[in-house]
Parts: sequence; structure tokens; C-alpha cells
Amino acid sequence: MIPIEIKQAMYGFMMSQTLFVGDEIGIFDYISQGKANNLSDLAKLADVNPDALKRLILAAVSIGLIEFKDGEYKIPDHLQPFLARNSSQYCGDSFSHFREVSVRTFLNFKEALKENKPQWQSIFAQTQEESPFGQLYNNPKHLENFLDSMWGLGYAPAQELVKKCALHQHNVLVDVGGGSGSFAIAALENHPNLKAIVFDLPKVRPYLERKFSQHQIAERINFIGGDFFKDELPPGDVYVLGYILSDWNRENGTQLLNKIYNSLPKGGLVLIVEKLFNEDKNGPLETAMMNIAMLLETWGQHYSGSEYIQWLQEIGFQNCKIIRSNGEKHMVMGIK
Repeated sequence: MIPIEIKQAMYGFMMSQTLFVGDEIGIFDYISQGKANNLSDLAKLADVNPDALKRLILAAVSIGLIEFKDGEYKIPDHLQPFLARNSSQYCGDSFSHFREVSVRTFLNFKEALKENKPQWQSIFAQTQEESPFGQLYNNPKHLENFLDSMWGLGYAPAQELVKKCALHQHNVLVDVGGGSGSFAIAALENHPNLKAIVFDLPKVRPYLERKFSQHQIAERINFIGGDFFKDELPPGDVYVLGYILSDWNRENGTQLLNKIYNSLPKGGLVLIVEKLFNEDKNGPLETAMMNIAMLLETWGQHYSGSEYIQWLQEIGFQNCKIIRSNGEKHMVMGIK
């Protein structure tokens, strides 16, 4: 009999698609919100063939995403907040990038191992862009999917992490490459005296302005367009790098950290928000998997907390420490 570890690895891509497509067509949300609990109604709402849908639902039941009790489909209680679209804990926003980009780059995994370089050009045709972000930002659909994914991955852990950092002692937070604005918005919601700036490429402005309005913090936050490698950073006494250093090679990351150090006043903070490897590099699973995605999609990689601290100390930051969340995304802080 094939061991369970091998079975899970072998069928894992099918499980992912069951989750991603089930969310995309609304099945989990319909069940979560009580709009439908039987195959016929679900198929009508999702506008799919009921016989085909039954296969997806059987797969979802076998994975544990759906339960079948007393002739009705239900979402397990502990999954309900994460699969209902009207929930503040809904995580489906993070699926779109995996579905649209990551799944496709993994088809070139063997080539990436031979070449030791990203494979995103296989998705974006014969682009001459130096990074995948140029092409992402030039395609409105890809950009919105990417920003939705970053919001889905970032907002909940940011809400937890900002409560563990004494940001009330500071005035202006600059979210460098802030994309979806998840960290800046969470920080403002938890620190009423703080102001913030999201600094990113100009094409994210419409997305961010919608988020600012939705969260009713538009009067305390600004967007400034620019390239954080080429342009001066907006002034602030807290700089945040959320999922930025893991996107770029060590040389580029050092360039950016030096720019932040030189921009900060004495006593200012840098906050690195990332997935962290355990110190012995034996996990966590999410970090190890995304470390492969970094090979395929960007020029970066993931590090342990101590590796980030050593990096910050080489730049000149002091009193560095790791602030952990209950999830897989944590924060490393350094003080100038």
C-alpha cells in the first residue's frame, strides 16, 4: 500500500484545484450562507452541470472541505469563517494568484531546477520584462488577482501583528511596495494616532483607493506612486516590507534595506513581514512550498528569523527581534 505521505503529495494538485475551483464557482459560499445545501440547487446557482459538480463535491467531502449529513451538504464549523465570502476571515482572495499563475509556473519546475531562475516568462509569453511584476502590473486582470491574493494572505495576520508592536510611539508608517495595503490599513485601524503612506507602482492606486474607502481610513492614509529601487522613499519613522525581501535577490534586498536605514530618523523602525523558516529549516510546510514558488515566480527566497536578524544587523539596525503571529506570517523588527 502506498504510504499516506506519498498519496498526499501525489494527489495534492487535484485537492488544490478542488478548493480553488469550488471557491471560484461559489459552491463553498452558497453552502456556508445557507443559499443551497443539495446538488440540484448548487448546480443551478453555480451554472454548472449537476453530474459534473457531484464529482467536485465528492472530492471536497473526501478532503474534508464539505460534510454530508442528513441528506444535506454543510461546511465544517471550523472552516465556515474561511470559506464564506461575507466573513472577515474569508481566505478565498488568496486563491486567485495560485490558480492563475502559480499552478502554471509549476509546470516548468524541472526547467527551474536546471536553470535556477524564474519561469514566469512561460506564462507571460515572450515578455522582455526584467521581473514578473512589470507584466503583472500591465495586465489589469492579473494585477487585480495578484492584489486580491496579497490582501487575502496579508490582512488577517497584519491585524494580529500590529497589536504586538508599539506603533503608538510613531507618527508615519510607510508601507514600501504595499500593494493591497493590508498592513497599512490594519495598522491604522489599531493605532488611531498613526498616519500611513502606501508606496507602490502607480497602477495600484485605484485598487488601494477602494480599500481606503471601504475601511474608512482615507483621511489618514496616502498613496504615493513610485519604484522603490529607483525613487526616493517617502519620509516616515516606520518602514514596512511585507513579502518584499522574499521577492528579490540578496543584492537587491540589501540595496532596499540600506535605503530604508538612510531614510529613517534615529529610533525609527523597519518591520519585515514574511513567512519564516524554522531555525533548522525543517518547515513549516507553507514556507517550504512558497520557497519553491519564489524560485518559479520571482528572484527571491524565504529565510529563518535569525537570518533576517543577521541581515538587519549587517545594515546597522539594532535591538532586532522576531514578533510571531499564530499563523505562518511573522514580523522581524529592527531599530535605527
